[in-house]
Amino acid sequence: MSSNQEDHFDRLPDAILLLIFNKLLEAETLIRCLSVSKRFAYLIPQVDAIFLPLPLHVPNPKPRQVLPIKVLKIFVHNLIIKPIQFLHQVISARHASNYKPDHFLYCSPNEVLKNFNGVKTLHLKLPYIDCEMGFDSGDSLLKWKAEFGEELKSCIILGATSFQKGTFSSSINGKEREEEGEEEFLHPYLAGEELKSRIMWTISCLVSASVRHYLLKQIVAECPALQRVVITDIRKQGKLCMVEEQIVELRKTLKGTSLESSLERTPIPKLRVKLWYKPVMELPASGSAMKGVTVMLIKPAGRVTKGKSDGDLLVGGLDGEDEEKTVFGEAVREMVKRKPMFVMEMSSF
Repeated sequence: MSSNQEDHFDRLPDAILLLIFNKLLEAETLIRCLSVSKRFAYLIPQVDAIFLPLPLHVPNPKPRQVLPIKVLKIFVHNLIIKPIQFLHQVISARHASNYKPDHFLYCSPNEVLKNFNGVKTLHLKLPYIDCEMGFDSGDSLLKWKAEFGEELKSCIILGATSFQKGTFSSSINGKEREEEGEEEFLHPYLAGEELKSRIMWTISCLVSASVRHYLLKQIVAECPALQRVVITDIRKQGKLCMVEEQIVELRKTLKGTSLESSLERTPIPKLRVKLWYKPVMELPASGSAMKGVTVMLIKPAGRVTKGKSDGDLLVGGLDGEDEEKTVFGEAVREMVKRKPMFVMEMSSF
């Protein structure tokens, strides 16, 4: 463009430019735009919505630590023998690992967020880490959603040992389906390896959620305008959500406190767990089918919590892309038509 030509972009009012920048969302793109012009450098820090993928933090080489997933497997074995001591061993092992507060699992987003002083809505996407639950079978499913304030408010988990579009083999509708129905009637409770896998799901999801909440504590103090946070992961397995009221509650508890902790996560309080289970489930509305379907609703024990009822939390809890939301919603609605298989309490850890 020659010097005597008018730049029509400059004719746009600031409000329109801010609207455009807020639609960009990507932090990396916005930071690049900072260097375009003085006007951009003035307006971009006022953006109120940011999407930021985070890389893993790579610390200096240290003596090999006990991997969290191996620790969890040992604990699950011990749970069958000594259930009362299980979660106390979690605490002991995590302290024994001797993690330092400067060795966070994820790179801190604060270095990027310092470029934006008006952020109200923040979406962080985390990479995969080894301590998160994985499956040997590619058609398995594990999804969770947690809400926090100062501490855990609720966590919903949906898991299935097999998940696919369409129905299972035609034999499912015949003899095998009848046998599975008999097995569910004769054995109404999960046991053995099936029970151990659900315990692994629960602990893994709660630890992942508490690590994300601990990461958020670093952010809240540096982003005074923050009103809504969503932290997801690259595999779309879990989601931590906090709204303005919960962020205000957390911010109050952080005043005058230090984040130094050998746990590298927010402690989980004593919990009450409701579990629903069904060996086989077909979902005609979404055209999907699942095996070993488990839904869990986890809330702090012994506390009266305001807000949504258990039913509302479950039915509206697990969301995702449009197709995923339909599948998960149908599965949860189908499960909660029946009473929970069992209700149990879990020690704090």
